[in-house]
Amino acid sequence: MVTMTQDYTQYSIENYILKITGVFNYDKEFYGKAINSNYKELEFDETSLSYYKDYFYPDFRKQFYSNDKLRHKILILKNAVNPIVDLCKGDKKVQLKIAESRLDLFDEGFGLFTLNLEIQSEIVDLSKFSDAAFLARNFETTIENSKHNKWHEFIDNEILLGSITKGQSIKVDEYSGTKYKLFMVLDIPELVEKETMKSLLFDMGTLSRIGSAIGNSYDSMDKDYIEKLIKNNSISVFNNYEGLALLDTFTVVGNKILDQNWKKETYSSVYYGIYLYCLFLKYNLFKYNFEIADLDEDRRSNFQDFLAKYYFNYISYNFLPTEIFIKIKTALDIEKELKLLNEKIVAVGQKIQEEQQDRTNKILGIVTVLTSVSSVQPVYDYLIEGQKMLGWSSQIYWVTTISIVLVLGAGVGFYVFGKNILKWIKKERSN
Repeated sequence: MVTMTQDYTQYSIENYILKITGVFNYDKEFYGKAINSNYKELEFDETSLSYYKDYFYPDFRKQFYSNDKLRHKILILKNAVNPIVDLCKGDKKVQLKIAESRLDLFDEGFGLFTLNLEIQSEIVDLSKFSDAAFLARNFETTIENSKHNKWHEFIDNEILLGSITKGQSIKVDEYSGTKYKLFMVLDIPELVEKETMKSLLFDMGTLSRIGSAIGNSYDSMDKDYIEKLIKNNSISVFNNYEGLALLDTFTVVGNKILDQNWKKETYSSVYYGIYLYCLFLKYNLFKYNFEIADLDEDRRSNFQDFLAKYYFNYISYNFLPTEIFIKIKTALDIEKELKLLNEKIVAVGQKIQEEQQDRTNKILGIVTVLTSVSSVQPVYDYLIEGQKMLGWSSQIYWVTTISIVLVLGAGVGFYVFGKNILKWIKKERSN
């Protein structure tokens, strides 16, 4: 890479896309509450459906790009009641408009939300965009002129209608991290040289100080690290843009990449849909890894059902979406995490099988002892002798004996079926 000598912070951005995505849990009443709050189910028109049919494989298309009734629910809200927010932290301050809210409602109360953000400024340069992205992705960013103090509180109450996403008692907080995911596309007329595109791409993708990617200061990126990202995570297909997929961000920087409506729609709907799908996979793998201690037979079966329904090795007939899909999966370590999770599931399955075998052996031992008694008569005789030795009345003796037998029987029964009983109780409480 060349050394940057020019100040690029004042580069104006002709068009851009700025989206944040996060995870939340919802209950049975949430859908009705959302509809009553002016959310609408997403419906694709016939032209879009025809386009997606020629673009994506059927299984993937059914979930994200169809009007199939079995598709997961997708709710859209445009121009909410209070769409303007003022975010600040330290010396950074920006005013944003929430142009659109999107809620993807999957199985088991698992949801993803997306906010399409617009910077409220006549001129948007790189410095302002970088500040906006930095503030919008952080849970704890301060929000001004609002009854809510923090950005995540505003999202929880105004966007997610009270579905809390952060706190010690919130399960989803265990695997959602402390930052929202960023999807950024920047159309910058001044960008012509590839090296400059790459430099700015790394600055924006990592939300670093503009110019630090190729600088020589103490906070500049290590050149070996940059080369590694270029090899594994960058998307460089045409001369007019560069893309980069990282764990927390997906970024594209280029020239004339958003200058027409169909280009905006391609990035905002098609490519973002791929990013959203990959985030869905990643978050669910987080979720199953978090629940690995409780991964009993039902949960393992549930995970296999999840893979059969949602996991696709191939999603598109076209090479560019396939390339983007591969790079995002690499950045999110989806294949690696899936492999590790499968190994954990196998280990858990083996442990459960060993416990069941040990339990079965003990039960067989008890049965063997019981069947070794030649007949009921000797047992009855022993019980009568016991009564005589204790000198108890018949009523007290037999009530006590039967009670002891019932307690022992219940103990054996719980030993054999205890896990299933506890699992059923837990399931009933959750419902």
